[in-house]
Amino acid sequence: MSPEGFLLAGLLLLLLGILLLVLGMRGMGEGRVEGGGVIVIGPLPIAFGTSEGMAKAMAAAGLVLALLFLFLLLRGWKGF
Repeated sequence: MSPEGFLLAGLLLLLLGILLLVLGMRGMGEGRVEGGGVIVIGPLPIAFGTSEGMAKAMAAAGLVLALLFLFLLLRGWKGF
């Protein structure tokens, strides 16, 4: 893909993200907010969350990232 194609794809993803944020804010009211994240150090993911459910979801995402890393490592991925 050409650099212009990557630029266009990035801009379209950015606009899609803004659109999703705007649409998500339309239904805002009183509710519960949860958050979480994954820190990947080498092949080891460290998951955290504000609730047990969010921590489990982040652990699953970390496991997917670790498996993707191992798959690419064993396949001999050389990057760009």
